[in-house]
Amino acid sequence: MKITAYTLVLGMTAIASTAYADIEQGKTKAEVCAACHGLNGISASPEIPNLAGQKQEYLINQLRSFRAKTRLDPTMNVMAESLTDEDIADLTAYFSSLAAASAKVPETVPTHNNRATPVEFPEPAYVTLKKAAEVEKFPGELVWKGGPDMLYNAITPDGKRVLATSPSSNTVYVFDTKNGEQLAVITVGKAPKGVKVSPDGKIAYVANEASAEISVIDLDTLAVVATIPVEKGPHNSRFTKDGKLAYVTLQGGAGIGVIDTKAAKMIEVIPVPGLKGPHNIDLSADDKTAYVRDIANHIAIVDLKSGKTRKIIKVGNGHGGIDVSPDGRFVVTGAIGDTHISVLNTKTLNMENIEVGNGPHGVRASKDSQWIYVTVTKDNVVAVIDTKTMQIKKKISVGQFPFWVSVLGNP
Repeated sequence: MKITAYTLVLGMTAIASTAYADIEQGKTKAEVCAACHGLNGISASPEIPNLAGQKQEYLINQLRSFRAKTRLDPTMNVMAESLTDEDIADLTAYFSSLAAASAKVPETVPTHNNRATPVEFPEPAYVTLKKAAEVEKFPGELVWKGGPDMLYNAITPDGKRVLATSPSSNTVYVFDTKNGEQLAVITVGKAPKGVKVSPDGKIAYVANEASAEISVIDLDTLAVVATIPVEKGPHNSRFTKDGKLAYVTLQGGAGIGVIDTKAAKMIEVIPVPGLKGPHNIDLSADDKTAYVRDIANHIAIVDLKSGKTRKIIKVGNGHGGIDVSPDGRFVVTGAIGDTHISVLNTKTLNMENIEVGNGPHGVRASKDSQWIYVTVTKDNVVAVIDTKTMQIKKKISVGQFPFWVSVLGNP
């Protein structure tokens, strides 16, 4: 192999940066990485690589490539763009210090035997279990076998069907809520993430993160009837109440895409300065304000008429779901790299953090706004919070890696 001056400089730079690496700092900085790459660098998903025990120089080169965008990935490009050489040295020192063979994450033993009742679940709720490849219905705690990496889910307005995305198989599973029967497995774009059903229940939007497009599913025929090109990294969407528009988070960094649903076309992009990769989104009751969660630790409050960002608010580490309560009183968001959820008062913008366990991600309020449901990914529980006291009422043990929750009456 020919050794060039550039190769020598690159190698010397890598050596210099590793010499001053701080493993303990790397461990702290790696909290946001755990969402995808797993505890101790062992991924729970086949499409995401393990980092434990990898050679440090290799990891340095990959992170620098993501930062420079010479290696393209919508999520990693955004995650790496703000990393300094010191951050990269610390992170790679930590992951390379882990022994790959001994770093396997032990299965969590369920410790909560509380049962779900109609008191806490006045309307049906559905939880995707990513690692278990299942969907669970509450109350009743009925478990339905799905496909690999059941991730996001959505329920039709009539409550008769639930859709769940499987990013590793590029498909969407459709279930009959009466008996859990699989009605269809629909092939969509690459790495489908968020799925949302239109208010009239006629179509569903699927955000295909790796192919930069939205698949439109006809819910009568259970087939893809249109594909809408968007900017890089579409992750999730939200329809307006009249169904005329849909807002799509563009995790590649562009902001929020605005789709004219009748024309099936993206007509505008609203930038959201201050966010690191728009991830999940919900709207106020009047559809005038968007609350956008990023993949780091922020919420943006965006005025949709002017396209201006009113405020950026810091929340827990890592990405998470976000939900505006049906009564409009509060906004709640998860933080998969942390141990608490954040609840924002929509009038005062005061925020309260509630400890729920390790890795909260999916969040949803009940239709009557009395309960908040939280999927706690690393503890394998669903936490139920009483919004009158903002305290946990119970934790319910579920299968492996509960990720997302949808609720009838709260789209």
